[in-house]
Order: sequence, then structure tokens, then C-alpha cells
Amino acid sequence: MAPLPCRPTDIPALNLIPQILADADRCVLCGMCLPHCPTYGLTRNEAESPRGRISLMLAVARGQLEPTPGLHGHLDRCLGCRACEAMCPSKVAYGRLLRNAREYLYRQQHSPIADTLATPARRTLLRGALRLFQASGLQRATQKLHLFGRGAAGRLVQGLPEVGAAPALPALTPAQGPERGQVALFVGCTGDLLQRALLHDARRLLSALGYRVHIPPTQDCCGALHVQQGDGDSARRLARQNLAAFPLEAEAIISVASGCGALLHEYDQLLEDEAAAGFARRVIDINAFLAAAEWPDTLELRPLAQKVAVHESCTLRNVLHAQKALYTLLRRIPQLEVVELPHNERCCGAAGSYLIEQPEDADALRADKIAAVAELQPQLLASANIGCAMHLAAGLREAGLAVDVVHPVTLLARQVTSDK
Repeated sequence: MAPLPCRPTDIPALNLIPQILADADRCVLCGMCLPHCPTYGLTRNEAESPRGRISLMLAVARGQLEPTPGLHGHLDRCLGCRACEAMCPSKVAYGRLLRNAREYLYRQQHSPIADTLATPARRTLLRGALRLFQASGLQRATQKLHLFGRGAAGRLVQGLPEVGAAPALPALTPAQGPERGQVALFVGCTGDLLQRALLHDARRLLSALGYRVHIPPTQDCCGALHVQQGDGDSARRLARQNLAAFPLEAEAIISVASGCGALLHEYDQLLEDEAAAGFARRVIDINAFLAAAEWPDTLELRPLAQKVAVHESCTLRNVLHAQKALYTLLRRIPQLEVVELPHNERCCGAAGSYLIEQPEDADALRADKIAAVAELQPQLLASANIGCAMHLAAGLREAGLAVDVVHPVTLLARQVTSDK
């Protein structure tokens, strides 16, 4: 992004300052976050560290520093991975601090990508065009020959999954056998566009476990990309629409993408009211839900004599704290060798729109992941976040590694022998 170097003067933006000051003041400048920060690791630049960025945000909020393009650049290059927050001894709420600072500084900025994905009609058109693009064989050709170059379009094409002809998602899927409860499935904009097959797998598995599955048709984008761009107004509008869409009788609101789930889980911070807090308490990642659920004996999984390396997304690890569920869930598959991808505590570089806006840093951060996969030589790489999966798939393709990048739920669904 390239925001204008001007300080907003509207009242809503100014109301963010007290929270920015309160969160930034918790930082004691101990520097324990520095070894955990991916961008500091790349640059060894203090301004590219959590401590440095907090100092910059604090100075701007106090009126001691003008929001110059250089300052914007340091905040733009923050991945928002929150590895610093996970280990901070002072419990600095870095995620909230970054979100508020970006809204204060970038309030008038809009992302064409975020706006397109958050518009259902545009998603429908884009999905149809994508299906034609893939069915014609053009995607494979462009991926092989890099016909779209190395820019934003080329980077997206390299990681695109096969969309296929998955039908529309039903609003209600009844439980199979005795009903154990009711849950609701969050679709999200990228889920609707790129992961319908995964969402069908998710609802079938949940139904087979005895849950009635609601998929509210009026739900919308979670707002995560808007938050990343500092567009708080759009993010709050989408959040309120989602609050109204999901039925109260659903005991859990289940997300298949950890990036979406992380923001849904923090709607209470975004909206600051009791309705949002009640919504946030019900949000759970699908891997955590399935790992904790009781599986009926009739739901059998075929053996799979392969190796799967597990990638832990930052949102799953540092926000939802559900990374252990990936291993519990995948080990249900007989004969499957489940191994951890080394250095899972480090971001892969996808980070929402970061892989497009900061391509050099994104690729540098991904390089270690690709090298680790090459050393482990798995047949499969499991990731629970669509952005990470696309970024890693593109890197594997460029490295000539024939490794299938899959969502854990997709892998489980492939091995189901009976869901009756």
C-alpha cells in the first residue's frame, strides 16, 4: 500500500489515540521480541522490529513524529504475525495496537482486492472466470511459463488452487444419526471463491459426527484484509453483518481458514460490545473442533502410507492457539506419518495481502519453508490457512517439488470410507 503522508483529523480516527497510547505504553523496551520477529531477522533494522514499530506508533500518537512515507513503510512491512505478542513478558497487545495504528494512519485507504472479495456479486463473476481459466488449461500454461510475470497477478496465479465445479453450499445440513448439537460454518470470501470443495468436506464431516450444520446465506467476508489495510469502517460493517447472520442456537461458529477465524475470534475488540463478545466466544477453528469431538465408530478412515509435513499458520499458532489440533486430527489417519515442518514459529511470508505487496520479503521468508520441505521429502504439506497454502504451493512449484498442499480437513475427507 502507499498511503498519503498525512495525519487524519476526523473525530473517529482521533478516538483511536487513547487505546494506541495505552497499549504502546505497556512496552518496556526489553527487546525480548526481537529474535522472534521475522522482518527484524531479515533486516537487523530496529525500525523493522516490534520494539521499533511500537516506538514509532507511540511517537505519532503523541504528536512527536509526522507520519512520513518512511514511517508508513516500516508499518507496511510488519507481517502482523504476532509472534512477538505470543512471547511478550509485558503482554503488549501488539495485534490490537497495529490494527488501531493502521486505521489511524490509513483511514482513507481502500484495497481493491479487499473490496472485490467482500462483494458477493464480484466474487460470483470472479469465480466463473476462474473456472473457465482453469478448465481451458490456461492456468497450467501461465504457471509453467510465468506469462503473468512476477507482479501481483503472476504471484496470485502461481498459487491458485483448483476451484472445480463444487455446487452451492446448502443453508442447512442435518446431522447423521443422533443429533449432538448445532454448529454454524463460516464461509468467508476466499472460501466462497476458492475453497467450496473444502467447505463441503467440512460440513459432511461435521454432519457425520452428529452435528446439524448451518451455513447462513447472509454471512460475508470476515474483514481481515480491510483491517490489514486500516479500513476499520468496512471491517466493522462486515462484522456487524456477520453477527446478525449467525443463529444463536449454533453452539459453535466454525472457521476453516485460520486467518478468518483469528479476526472472528477478536470481533469483541473490533466492535467493543457484548453481542460481539458473545459471538467471539463461540468461534473455533475447525481443526480444534474436530480434534476434540467424539468420533463414531462408523466413521472410518482408510490407511494412507505417506508422509505429511504440518505447517502451522501464525494465526492458528499465535492467535487461536490451536496448532496442536492439527497433529491430533491428522494422526487419526492410519499409517500416515505426521511430521512438524521445522521452524513453524516463523511466518511463511503470506500474511494476507503481504505476499503481493511485499513480494521480496515474502519470498525470503518462504525460502526456509521450501528448503525444509525439500529436506523432509513428504508427499503432502498440510496447512489450515488459504493464503499460506497458496504462497507455499507457489514456492514448491517454482522449486520443482511435487508436493500436494492440502487442508487437514480435505485430507481427512479423502480417507473417509463411510459417513453413514
